[in-house]
Amino acid sequence: MKKVLLLLLFFGQNAFSQAEKRVLIFSKNAPWAYRHASIEAGKRAIFRLCSQQKIKADTTEDAAVFTDEKLRNYAAIVFMSANQDVFDADQEKALQHYVRAGGGIVGIHSSCGVERNWKWFSDMMGGTFDWHTEQQNAEVVQADAKNTLSKGLPKRWKHWDEWYLFKNTNPNIKVISYLDSTTYKSSRHPQNYPSSWTNEFENGRIFYTALGHNDADFADKIFLKQISNGLKYAIGKNVILDYSKVAAFDPKPAQLLTVAPGHFHSALVQKYMIAALNPEVYVYSADNQEVNEHLKRIDGYNKRADQPTAWVEKVYKGDDFFEKMIAEKKGNVVVLAGNNQLKTQYIKKSVEAGLHVLADKPMCIDSKGFETLQAAFVAAKKNNVLLYDIMTERSEITTLLQKELSQIPEIFGKLELGTPDNPSVVKESVHHFYKIVSGSPLIRPNWFMDVAQEGEGIVDVTTHLVDLVQWECFPELPLTFGDVKINSAKRWSTAMTLPQFEKITGQSSFPNFLKKDVEGDSVLKVFCNGEFNYALKGVNAKVKVTWNYAAKEGGDTHYSIMKGTKANLEIRQGAAEKFTTQLFIQPKGNLTETEIQAAFLVIKKKYEGIELVKQESDYQLIVPAKLRTNHESHFGEVMERFLKYYQTNNLPDWEVSNMLVKYFTTTQALEKAK
Repeated sequence: MKKVLLLLLFFGQNAFSQAEKRVLIFSKNAPWAYRHASIEAGKRAIFRLCSQQKIKADTTEDAAVFTDEKLRNYAAIVFMSANQDVFDADQEKALQHYVRAGGGIVGIHSSCGVERNWKWFSDMMGGTFDWHTEQQNAEVVQADAKNTLSKGLPKRWKHWDEWYLFKNTNPNIKVISYLDSTTYKSSRHPQNYPSSWTNEFENGRIFYTALGHNDADFADKIFLKQISNGLKYAIGKNVILDYSKVAAFDPKPAQLLTVAPGHFHSALVQKYMIAALNPEVYVYSADNQEVNEHLKRIDGYNKRADQPTAWVEKVYKGDDFFEKMIAEKKGNVVVLAGNNQLKTQYIKKSVEAGLHVLADKPMCIDSKGFETLQAAFVAAKKNNVLLYDIMTERSEITTLLQKELSQIPEIFGKLELGTPDNPSVVKESVHHFYKIVSGSPLIRPNWFMDVAQEGEGIVDVTTHLVDLVQWECFPELPLTFGDVKINSAKRWSTAMTLPQFEKITGQSSFPNFLKKDVEGDSVLKVFCNGEFNYALKGVNAKVKVTWNYAAKEGGDTHYSIMKGTKANLEIRQGAAEKFTTQLFIQPKGNLTETEIQAAFLVIKKKYEGIELVKQESDYQLIVPAKLRTNHESHFGEVMERFLKYYQTNNLPDWEVSNMLVKYFTTTQALEKAK
């Protein structure tokens, strides 16, 4: 019996202990972040510490290593002055899983500035960087000399550094050392301000130290001892991570609240089932034709033969629909796609009520609405909820490839700055009032032709075009209002006869609110067209949207060109392309076919089946059908992207800042055009 017990103890211990101690040293900085020169010295010092403690260490700045499969091999992750936005949504989720499975974290210096708007990361690390003093000496004091993390450290020592002030400090941290604020100059630090701590957080063990700005720090025996103690704490007993604990922290499937579904886009986000969505959807609307059309589309998705959906729509109809939705809070994600006149107010009130919002474009249609939208983003941050708009054009394959090619200097070179008369980037789209959606003629609400309710074309569809300019020219770079200069803008109307109006609305007369725009009792003038030239961080761009009543052939079309120093990248969708988007590389100078084909291999590897074919002086990308998805499918792709953010409850910093810059741009262009 004793032998059996000993064997059980032996195998039990091995079942829960790692065969080796291994840590990951991670030092990625966002391309636009301040990068500490001490990173390399810090990595070398940590390697030496690990070697002395018989710990194996890997180092990387590639966040692709943040997967469940790879992270589970590490007893601890050392954030060596990583900084700013460094993870995508999948990598964030893997980090959460790692901590929740029992992993250890060591944060050094600017690592408290990683993912600064992600509340979970701030809570995990213990706080977020806010400000620092100039470099100077200060005295660091141990909070508890008996704590094992104080072992081998003096009670008080002098250190030269920039002294951090934090925001959103987690009240549950256990302070290991603090600053004697009488020994240095600061206009903001209170006395006994924390400089290192531990944090028992969601099954993980976190140690953080604010020291480490300079190379010399990583030759300082006292500081190295502090890191060594922190590393031992983070590794703990080196147990095998238990990923079975992760599920307890996972959010429930998102519960949609569809509000005033006046646009067919509100149905398209439900065209396919998504596992992260609760199939029960609550709909709140006035009792009108718009909600009936919406429910008809959802019912059609449920009853179709191919990939039928299984949505259960719970409907409330009444003039107090919005107040009812806020009061009941039967879900947690508000979907807004309809009349834009009150949309910005609905957005703001929803996030103030603690609800996430996924809104169709545009989020606002004038400068007054933009002020409300700014306040909504402030409220969303305060209430830790997501506010996101539906940008479907990022999913279009030739646009995606245009962006990818613009990042290959061997093909594209560098983005030209252009001039207002000869912009470096042009985005144009042509749309039609009469169209077929989900196999049936689209019935539009009568207010769609009222720019006071829908918004003028210059602030409506151009939202997509401005988004693409930002997304392609400055990928993942947070932009500011100061980066935008509107050079010129204009607007014009499309004429619509009463029979045409009746065909798309089912109504035989113009409503009173449209009569201000009617000429001769029979022709409606809709200010749905607009274009403007502007500069974004010095790059001159032009966006233009045109609305016709119906297409003579084909359908909605898109045109785009990005001009590089080595080649232009042009998307065409005309009759010559059979109204299908096609992407062309137009070489300049001495760029050879051999050079283009060699550099293009990275695209072929990433996108299976793509070929590059020379056509006279241009090169056309041949995109296989399996990579082409239609516009309606793009709404599901946006929903899936949103739900990834929902899983970690975090939007990338650049997404938030650039949404605001986008609507600043469109509303300023409208002001210019008027």
